[in-house]
Amino acid sequence: MAIPMRVFSTGIDPDDWIPRRFTQQGDGATPPIFWQHVPEGTKSLILLMEHREADSEHRIHWLLYDIPPSIEGIHEGGPLPEGILSGRNSFGFTGYKPPEGAASHQLQHYDFLLMATDKASLGLPEGADWEMVKAKLRTPGRKADQLDIPPATDRRAREFYNLWHILDHAEFSGHFALDRDEPVKSSP
Repeated sequence: MAIPMRVFSTGIDPDDWIPRRFTQQGDGATPPIFWQHVPEGTKSLILLMEHREADSEHRIHWLLYDIPPSIEGIHEGGPLPEGILSGRNSFGFTGYKPPEGAASHQLQHYDFLLMATDKASLGLPEGADWEMVKAKLRTPGRKADQLDIPPATDRRAREFYNLWHILDHAEFSGHFALDRDEPVKSSP
């Protein structure tokens, strides 16, 4: 039996708050993300950071693709290892958009999702968005004859339903909220 693929951060403990240095209120540094047990046949990886509670226009905070499977991770603050392409986030720019904190001080969840693909390259230029990446992961004409469409309440399952080039995925989550006495610091 194969060991399940794993993604984790040496800087973010899923049972604790996302450290300030990775947020808009801090330095806005990219967090260190590492992975293990990539499945056999993986030709590239995709890393996605999304804000779980956000609307679709503000959901994607970080997107990396064409990650060579020989790379074991990304170090804190960058730079990115050679060969990795950075995608456009939901805020209209390429790169990492740090958690900002809601004015309501409500707890927010950020999911880090790593996907193993059977494609060496998605054939996209740097700055592609998540919709463009998903389009490259679909197989035209292939139908999921034995699979029912997932329930409408399972957004992730519905989104991944026809992405046939994903071999496996792993994820972890971090959470963040502003201190009650801390004002919201907006992006420039």
